[in-house]
Amino acid sequence: MGEEWSATCANCGYFFFVREGGGFFFHLLHCDKCGKEKTVSFDKLGEVHLRYLKGLKGPYCVASSNHDKEVQKTFQGDPISEEEYFKVVESLVRKCRCGGHYTFSSPPRCPKCHSPDVIKGDMHVNYD
Repeated sequence: MGEEWSATCANCGYFFFVREGGGFFFHLLHCDKCGKEKTVSFDKLGEVHLRYLKGLKGPYCVASSNHDKEVQKTFQGDPISEEEYFKVVESLVRKCRCGGHYTFSSPPRCPKCHSPDVIKGDMHVNYD
């Protein structure tokens, strides 16, 4: 699932927090140009998310395990791989205002100068 950790920009020295991963019912993508966050609800993804769940070997997470197992048992659509799923999700999200694209793999960036050169700090929280 998701996590949050403190960071300091190696370029400008700005201190900030980075959130990655997402949650029980949404994904968290970042802009590949400025680092801005974008949440994408599983409900808004509709059938493509159900196809992804269908292809998993187990539930997506503990919080949705009953739902996920039911989808895996009863959903009639074809399963989709994680790679295919990520491509579809990224294609459905609008471009960032800065002109960049929201992706699952974008590195954390400083919110002040947008540098990807960040130093991971000691404060860390896992969201499972």
